[in-house]
Amino acid sequence: MTASIPTPKTGTPGRRTILHVDMDAFFASVEVLCRPELAGRPVIVSGDPSLRTVVSSCSYEARAMGVRSGMPLARALRLAPGASVVSGDHHRYVTCWKRILSVMLSLTHRIEPVSIDEAFLDATGLPMAPCALAELLQRRLLDETGLWASVGIGSNKLLAKMASKRAKPRGIRELRPEDIVDFPVDSIWGVGPETARLLGGFGVKTVADLAAFPAQRLRIMLGMAGESLYFLCRGVDPSPVIPFYEQEPPQSIGHEHTFARDVLLPGEYLPALALLAQKVARRSRDEGFAGSLVTLKYRFSDMSTHTRAVRLGAPTDQDQVIFRAVGRLAGQCVKRPVRLLGVCLGSLAPSAGLQLPLFNRSTHELNRACDMIRRRYGEKAVTSCRTISAVRR
Repeated sequence: MTASIPTPKTGTPGRRTILHVDMDAFFASVEVLCRPELAGRPVIVSGDPSLRTVVSSCSYEARAMGVRSGMPLARALRLAPGASVVSGDHHRYVTCWKRILSVMLSLTHRIEPVSIDEAFLDATGLPMAPCALAELLQRRLLDETGLWASVGIGSNKLLAKMASKRAKPRGIRELRPEDIVDFPVDSIWGVGPETARLLGGFGVKTVADLAAFPAQRLRIMLGMAGESLYFLCRGVDPSPVIPFYEQEPPQSIGHEHTFARDVLLPGEYLPALALLAQKVARRSRDEGFAGSLVTLKYRFSDMSTHTRAVRLGAPTDQDQVIFRAVGRLAGQCVKRPVRLLGVCLGSLAPSAGLQLPLFNRSTHELNRACDMIRRRYGEKAVTSCRTISAVRR
């Protein structure tokens, strides 16, 4: 049931109010929502049941056992041997995310999605106190989607994102610049493991330690990134919330597959390439794009990664065209065993004005029909014969 927004006191005049909404264990939570018998159990969502895949998401029960996103599945199962492993369903997550966005849009149109499970909202000027607005949004999301979100509040995107991280799970938190001085330095955007190690060599452990450095010294140490950190460690972030309808279109669409063991023969890797081409093409059609640059990514046993691309004569969003292109590239490039293959479609343009071929239009109609089935029953509900061995893995 949709609640209306009351009109109590507003935020501080002249101060921006930014909310960061981060869905709690999103992929795992969606799977539990669809399969209630998994509730309360450690759940691991992975891209593929083979032991070389990594954890895409996991429930908080699995996290309590040490499992983390990005961890190799083999290690995750050693930490949580009784966990339920579920193969991810991207289309299902997209469907849930659209429902989440519709709830946010009931409050404001100034929404900047960051990924499939988080977004910034610019609530500046809305006739409601920030914390009350965050509570209303959190409650609506739970009522209308069955999913929990953590909400961070700040005067800018930096503070709002830091706040949502500390609100997890199922919490709401507001941060001001003075609240972050004792936070670890790697809690700031742009401070990854390497930068944190470098700063640690200068005795910088906390945000306050970093704020003690003058801008010139940070610039010498880290270049332009140092100048940015000078402001971020003071809680200053002027970056705007860019609504989704003003954002730049994607540059490319891609998918990857890691094999359970290294493969060399076409009969071993072509089914996986066909499934990747299918996923890339379907996403392109769903998002309204066609591309003319097809790229094959391949990784050898020594972890060296390479790419090879081919430009098509015309933009496409068809599985069959993409598969033929990457199949030829793989035949030229895969001369020794590979552990990973990826397919990417680039040089994207809106497909609305795409001219259909005079002949062989049947693939367009076939793919549209398959898309309708996959939207309802999942990516693997209907597929070509050449992908069957990859689907069964």
